Amino acid sequence: MTTHFLGLDPGFGGFKVVEASGEGHRSIHLPSVVGVGDTDTGLLSLGALGGRRRDGRPLAVSWNGASYLAGHRVAAYARPIERMDFLRLSDGPELRVLTYAALGSLLGPGDHTVSLMLGLPVEVMADRDRALATLKSLRDWLQGEHRFTLNGDAVILTVTAVKAMAQPAGAFFAWGLDDDGHWTRPAGDLKAPVGICDIGFNTLDLFAVEGGQVVARFTGGDTLGLRRAAELLGSRVRKDYGVSFSLHEADALLCDRRPQLHTPSGLTDLQAAARQALDATAGEILGFVESRWGQGRQFAYLLFTGGGAEALRPELTRLYPHGLVLPDPVTANALGLARYARRAFAGSAG
Repeated sequence: MTTHFLGLDPGFGGFKVVEASGEGHRSIHLPSVVGVGDTDTGLLSLGALGGRRRDGRPLAVSWNGASYLAGHRVAAYARPIERMDFLRLSDGPELRVLTYAALGSLLGPGDHTVSLMLGLPVEVMADRDRALATLKSLRDWLQGEHRFTLNGDAVILTVTAVKAMAQPAGAFFAWGLDDDGHWTRPAGDLKAPVGICDIGFNTLDLFAVEGGQVVARFTGGDTLGLRRAAELLGSRVRKDYGVSFSLHEADALLCDRRPQLHTPSGLTDLQAAARQALDATAGEILGFVESRWGQGRQFAYLLFTGGGAEALRPELTRLYPHGLVLPDPVTANALGLARYARRAFAGSAG
């Protein structure tokens, strides 16, 4: 049986998985939201006025008699579980649900064999003891056979190998490798100093490499990301209108070009509140980056990745005009990890 080499970026904001090959790559991106329950609403409906499409519902994942929801619109059916601690990256039902939902969505029903290259925050990978403990926990539950259903369809996954790297290393591989895992840039670029800034939902990672080695002086991380903006916007809406959002619902409003809220007073425009929250968060993020990297002139290449890089693109390019926001920065880490997986697992499966 063919083994699928996958790159998995288990972000706090979005859960991304990519498979790359000479035929191209395919990906799945789900909001990192889980709830306990199902999508069965009995005979409740709006009759002829209601929609008939199911694609507005979250994914339903079941195993060992337990049922969960994952991905889009979980909050419409269940109370969202939104863990933001690093232990969530090693085990627990939330991680399993999102892993099953993402891999099952990518591969489809049936029996599949996979090898996984996971991306973890720099803060986790820089602490040797924490990194080893996290990787051991991941391997303990991931390696082996998994049987579950996704939206009622049976899926069997056999995970043969699990490896981990820092998430922004995936961005470096996305920049330099093709879908077969071959280096496609000039050979000199492997030796050049490269800085990668990965702005996620709950993490901000700085990663620097030169000559194939990590440059510790310019590498570090913090729990600083777009979550701050979501918290600010959520607090503002709760104070002004008495409406409470989950973090991911607030984040969706931040990403909306015309964020609006239905209230008893009518439809309310939230553009000003969203812009204020983003501006305040951008100031914190750019301040952190500038304190560690200055103007970034020590790098021949400066790469920006993550959902925050897309949201803060104007601010980043203004402060670092020689920087590059990678194509599809939300999934760039997972893409690079998938490309590198083809090298890392070469010869391990047919």
